[in-house]
Amino acid sequence: MNIKRSSWKIVPVILFLGVFIRFLILSPQGFQEKLWWLGSAVCHQLPGHSFHLNGLQFPLCARCTGSFLSAFIAMLFFLVRGKKPAMPPKGIIACFTIFFFFWVVDGINSFSSEILHQQLLYPPTNILRFLSGIGMGMVFALIIMTIFNMVIWKDQQETALLQDWKQLGVLLLCESTLVLFPFLRNTFLFQLAGFFSIATVVILIAVLYTILFVVFTHKEATYVRFKELIFPLLVGFSAALLQMLLIGNMHKSFFPFSNFPL
Repeated sequence: MNIKRSSWKIVPVILFLGVFIRFLILSPQGFQEKLWWLGSAVCHQLPGHSFHLNGLQFPLCARCTGSFLSAFIAMLFFLVRGKKPAMPPKGIIACFTIFFFFWVVDGINSFSSEILHQQLLYPPTNILRFLSGIGMGMVFALIIMTIFNMVIWKDQQETALLQDWKQLGVLLLCESTLVLFPFLRNTFLFQLAGFFSIATVVILIAVLYTILFVVFTHKEATYVRFKELIFPLLVGFSAALLQMLLIGNMHKSFFPFSNFPL
């Protein structure tokens, strides 16, 4: 029985290695090109809607850049906060609802101005797209991490990841460092931010697939430590990479004249 269980544990490892090797083979040559290719699975990557530095275009548009860099910071913050699955207070939910509506309204305003050539509220800019993305990134992270804690952990703490305005203030203080990004003039830091933004895309999708896998296998609320999650996480990352691999290939097939080199 133990040998049989050990054999099953090898399956997620083989699956992940197979998908990862396939990704390395099918994705474009070069590290930056691979980041661009992964980014194309979630973002339009329009040059006019993206940040540039020394001839380099960021692998995500300004809105997605704000969203995923913000989500990266927020996820780290929530990981430190612990296994807390409860809903935040109504005031904090209202605040995050404002973040969401800012993201929606700015997106509609940008679409109307750029595509329909009708300005609704104000001239769209990459700075505003970036700022709206920062708010939405926190929304992404709060929702996903709350569900993750609810589904995964056995020894849950019956409190919220954000319990009061002081904790929200600390999170906003951490997120405030991102306002410096549009004024970044260091190529290495620019490329490093690109890596973290794309890594966050993969991580968020992988976490969602991990949650689905745990629910599908009826293992909800049975995990105590992160090391017990290695195999579900490997399945999640395999599914995430496979999804992005398929979308990347579809993008290459249907849009061969994309604005980035494949």
